[in-house]
Amino acid sequence: YPQVKPIYIHFHQQILEHLALHHNRVFFSVAPYRKDLSPMLEAFYGKKMEFWYCPHGNSDKTLKHYEMQEHALIYGDQMENRLVDEGHIPFLKSYVRTGNVRVSFYHEFKSFYDDLVEKEIFAKFAKPQTTYLYAPTWQDLEHSSSLFDASFPLLDEVPDSINLIVKMHPWLEHHQPGHVKLIQEKYQDRPNIVILCQYPLVLPILERTDLYIGDFSSIGYDFLRYDRPMFFFDPEKRISARANDTQLHSCGTVIPPDQYKQAFHFIDNHLKQQEALSEKRKELYHYAFGEELSFESIKSALQDNARALITRYQK
Repeated sequence: YPQVKPIYIHFHQQILEHLALHHNRVFFSVAPYRKDLSPMLEAFYGKKMEFWYCPHGNSDKTLKHYEMQEHALIYGDQMENRLVDEGHIPFLKSYVRTGNVRVSFYHEFKSFYDDLVEKEIFAKFAKPQTTYLYAPTWQDLEHSSSLFDASFPLLDEVPDSINLIVKMHPWLEHHQPGHVKLIQEKYQDRPNIVILCQYPLVLPILERTDLYIGDFSSIGYDFLRYDRPMFFFDPEKRISARANDTQLHSCGTVIPPDQYKQAFHFIDNHLKQQEALSEKRKELYHYAFGEELSFESIKSALQDNARALITRYQK
């Protein structure tokens, strides 16, 4: 984050003390943090901290983790409607809509991030050519990841005319290190494949991606903005029990399991169908994120929210 001033805290144990002494509000993106940290802040420092959960992507996966929150940022109509329909909204004391705030942030520092991905990703390819992105999500409780069904058949058949970026969810390396390591060892020396296991940037990669291959990763929702071809794997063992849990897949083409070994041939044969999905991609992106909001308007909404909470507590 080029605009951020890092603060060095010498001992890990002093982080809570620093928060308690210097801050009243914390923004975080790891769902259990509030439940884990707020009791310690209250017990050790007598500090009632206001925790705001920040989603780190929009997807069709479960939103049950919002039941652990008191305050949250949300993206747009889709997330708000899902929180209401799935019964999670009563757990929140308040929430503020942000739109796709990460897009606004990326645009503000676009040259910085574009230079990074050029150096760290695109310069590693033997030559510039059509670029596909494969972005498998992690193996959550709903078994959403395609890594175990599709990764080897897909990577074995990457044609020489395609550059493929494999951007894994960071938790895959933590939960399935052996599988991830095998993929790295088998394919990392291919001149047209770059494998990313713990890489944080998304939008600068999508900016230069011609075609998306995914499963239930939130990266798919970000890619809607570019209105480019999208193909999906639907993991064989995925637990599908919620309404609208494959909304994103309606914006692309699902690759059937019997075509995994011929995935690129299947993609070539179904590219023309993608043109008919353009309007659906635009509609779902707008439903998910709405209009981009300025940082000032989001800050103002948070300040208004804080004043409303103070008034409510005083009553």
